[in-house]
Amino acid sequence: MRFSHPLWLPAGLLASLLLIWLWRWYDARQYAALAGFVSAHLRARLTRSVSRARRRAQRALYLAALLMLCVALAGPLIGFRWQRISRRGNEILFAIDTSRSMLTPDVKPNRLTRAKLAIDDFANLLDGDAIGIVAFAGTAFLVCPMTLDYGAFHESLSAIDTTTIPRGGTNISRAIEAAEIALHRRPGRDKILILLTDGEDLEGSALTAAQTASRQDGLKIYTVGVGTAAGDLIPIPPEQGGGFVKDESGSFVRSRLDEPALRAIAAATGALYVPLGAQGEGLEAVFKSIFGSTAKHDLAYRQQKIYIERYQWPLAASLAMLLASLLMGTRRPGGVRRSAAAIVTGLILLMSPLIPARRAAAAQRDPEKPVLEFNQGTSAYRAGEFPQAAQSFQRAISRAPSSDPLRFIDQEDAYYNLGNALYREGQKTEHSAPQQTLQQWTQAVKAYETALQLRPDDADSKFNRDLVKRKIDELRQNQDRNQNKNQNKNQNQGPRQSPAPPRNQTSPPNQGPPPNQPPPPGQAPPPGQAPPPGQAPPPGQAPAPNRAPPPNQGEQPPPPLPPQRDGQAAPMPRGEMSPEEARELLDSAKGDEHQALGAALARQGADQPPDKPFKNW
Repeated sequence: MRFSHPLWLPAGLLASLLLIWLWRWYDARQYAALAGFVSAHLRARLTRSVSRARRRAQRALYLAALLMLCVALAGPLIGFRWQRISRRGNEILFAIDTSRSMLTPDVKPNRLTRAKLAIDDFANLLDGDAIGIVAFAGTAFLVCPMTLDYGAFHESLSAIDTTTIPRGGTNISRAIEAAEIALHRRPGRDKILILLTDGEDLEGSALTAAQTASRQDGLKIYTVGVGTAAGDLIPIPPEQGGGFVKDESGSFVRSRLDEPALRAIAAATGALYVPLGAQGEGLEAVFKSIFGSTAKHDLAYRQQKIYIERYQWPLAASLAMLLASLLMGTRRPGGVRRSAAAIVTGLILLMSPLIPARRAAAAQRDPEKPVLEFNQGTSAYRAGEFPQAAQSFQRAISRAPSSDPLRFIDQEDAYYNLGNALYREGQKTEHSAPQQTLQQWTQAVKAYETALQLRPDDADSKFNRDLVKRKIDELRQNQDRNQNKNQNKNQNQGPRQSPAPPRNQTSPPNQGPPPNQPPPPGQAPPPGQAPPPGQAPPPGQAPAPNRAPPPNQGEQPPPPLPPQRDGQAAPMPRGEMSPEEARELLDSAKGDEHQALGAALARQGADQPPDKPFKNW
């Protein structure tokens, strides 16, 4: 139990003690006055109608009514509900460079640390403004989406380092594109991007991307230069070997601040460029410029826990006990039954307004279960328990009231989180059980598509759906590739046999026994000739395929071959080659195969131009 104004609790206790003291003082004064007015032997008769027990009970009820009134004023909070709230503010997205050049110590302790400290100070000045973070190097990634939760923002900021983006280099255009995607789902509002970098755009065209973003989405890019024009060498962390970064020629790389490029980006979007400075004072000028030129808008917070005030309960109890104390009296009349009946009637009249309220609370208790399941799924997802998270999100969706499904939870968020949990669950079995992974990812795609049906303009659900579809295609291609490899491996591991001659052709003369004549004992039949009927093939040799039907099927055997001449090879039948010609043909075919493979590779390289040298700093 919580209290919105807890100071009323000690105030009520002090008031109760003061009231008890006043009653004792009043009784002592009354007793002294009665003793001075009436003699002792008449006092018992005159006070016979007064009931001390009823007076104590009356005062106890009055004291309890005072305490319950103070509890009601303290505002007890029992239970809670989820409610969407809106606050007024701006939407500001920070893009911070995490390339290796940000480790340059020309700004102490280094560029990246100084930029993170400046962003942290900037966020502490905000109140009611939505903020987010994009980290970029060779590519970009939305580390913290737009949120009003400043605690989550600071945690995401502190976790950023040079290993956040695996691909090295600096691609400012990718950061601008990621900012456009993050702010695209909020039309009609001022879109602000604060870009903190040293300005060395090693890849892409940042100026073209900035002009496109300003023209299409109205994005304003405030550029903050981190570093100095003189620059310094880029150190390599000790855990990576130490030393300094070198280029492809072996020379040390000196990173310098590129102010003209950053000025051009800011000017293209109608914003401002400032150097960060040694103490991060550049962001103060950006703060004044943003809040002096932009208007605040309504920012909707997704859900917030609202505690329910239950002051009605102690207030109703206080009124009931006060009425009971007034109806009780302190005399011993004969109509005690009438007084009791009046008390019961008063209590019923006072408690009657609470009955519908309790029924309404009981009616709302069941619909709140989806909210609990949604929160349990979120906690399980953050803890890495993705199967439990998926089950909780599915239960939250199934238990949502059909009459008003969006009253307690946002079903689009539930489907979106369900898709994320199914995708993460499938990642764990991607190599061990790819078929199970395909099932999980297919269900994730269905969840994203359902979320898009509920909110068609959700860019996050669309991006995740396309990503999971591509992962499914890649996994299926890998399965097909592995299956083909296994088949080729099984074929290569089989027994090597001589190639079978064409059908309806006999073997060359002098290469084995004549047809229909068994080989000598202990000798295997030559390759390409089946063993005599009733005799199994020798061990280790597969049965030869039927090359000609038996004579009793109506087909005549081939004509006999002419005898072999002395010193010459036997002439071959028409359409056949000698063994020497066959070997020459096979050798030439092998050469052609290698040449064809090389030609294919050459054509592939011609279609795709070579990439420019990659600068990993």
